[in-house]
Amino acid sequence: MNILLPVFFHSAMGGLHRHILSSVKVLIREEHEVTVVCKPGPFAEEIEALGGQVIRTDYSNEDIKRVIDEVRTQPFDVVYAHPFDSRQLGIAVAEANAIPFVLVIHGMYVDEIEQYHSSVTRVVAVSEQIATHLTDHCPAVESKLIVIPNGVDAAFIPMEARPSSERVTGLFTSRLDADKLFILDVFLDALEDERVQRLPIDWLIVGDGTQREKYASRYEEALEGTDQTIKWLGWLDQSDLPDAMHRADFVIGPGRSALEGMAVGKPTIAVGSKSYQGLVTPSTWTDIASTNFGGIGTKYDGYTSGQIGDAILELMDEATRRELARFSSALVDEHFRDEQSQQRLLDVLEQVVKEGTSEMDLIECYPFIRYDQLHARRSNRICTWKLTDREQRLEAMRDELEATKQKLEQLRSTNEEQSSEINRLRIKLQRWSDESK
Repeated sequence: MNILLPVFFHSAMGGLHRHILSSVKVLIREEHEVTVVCKPGPFAEEIEALGGQVIRTDYSNEDIKRVIDEVRTQPFDVVYAHPFDSRQLGIAVAEANAIPFVLVIHGMYVDEIEQYHSSVTRVVAVSEQIATHLTDHCPAVESKLIVIPNGVDAAFIPMEARPSSERVTGLFTSRLDADKLFILDVFLDALEDERVQRLPIDWLIVGDGTQREKYASRYEEALEGTDQTIKWLGWLDQSDLPDAMHRADFVIGPGRSALEGMAVGKPTIAVGSKSYQGLVTPSTWTDIASTNFGGIGTKYDGYTSGQIGDAILELMDEATRRELARFSSALVDEHFRDEQSQQRLLDVLEQVVKEGTSEMDLIECYPFIRYDQLHARRSNRICTWKLTDREQRLEAMRDELEATKQKLEQLRSTNEEQSSEINRLRIKLQRWSDESK
């Protein structure tokens, strides 16, 4: 097969990137051709190092026209697209070239699928609740939907158990960007928990992003006066991450990072960008996995301060850690290895190519017009979201201002009454003084 794989992202590296790298590695090993459309940078270089072709673009409207011209001349058999701008490109090319279109959804979003579901051959969701979220929004995709969970690379394997020590090492890993604020705040709640602060924990933090400076100061301030330490490891390559995780006694992380921690045999607390899921145990793992380890939920509304502290306290028992370590690595081997997930994806791609798709009688400029249409729709939706959010925030500010004005009025009224009473008492005292003379 010759596969076109467009992907759009903001951050330089993250779980999305690792998902695609895993796919590319297996597809090329199985002697398929893969062309990835993405932004220039280290990710593009990694794709090329694996043997994939790369078309670099900034996804601006002007440059997308160049990309469409380039990919339309190549004999692709299928488009395997990721959401947002890359999905827009994938749909336009798949329709114009009459080839199957497969879309993967990683989180709690629908990517306007109701607008183009008839052009989608298959939809891959990475967890059960994400699949349910999609079908609740667009029931028409149910017959095209398949759940393929994320997998973990074979480099993530258990090592010998760490020797017993009076001190415990906890590893927290996440992208440190604005879309991960809930994760960062839940970890802050752990560091500020007085029960946790009394524990002999050395913290390792893996990750980087636009929020690092702000949260570094908050984390370090929370640990002032405690016996705990914190060490920032920054963003680690996939080759270095297993070694860092082996240094820990337990892991806190979202999505794929949670799976990687479990794969190396570490008790894991799952907290994702949409929800806190807690300690992964034999009784909780199915529910946690169905959310893609925190990718579905209500963020702060579903979290109570102290929950993560409860889980950390539970992990202070060494026997509990050893038991969960064995369970975690066995669970990943059985359900969440890359070989299993990528083979299922490969089967889907081969099946849709075999099924084929009907050709449409289109004018030459169709893919450019179609991309502009999809892009305009998404841009309008984003503007609507932003305007609605702005209006809600302004309304909240107006309500707060009105409440403040009412409080000031009440204080002013109270002060006037108090002043009147003070004057009355002053006059009374003066009268008593005069009479006493």
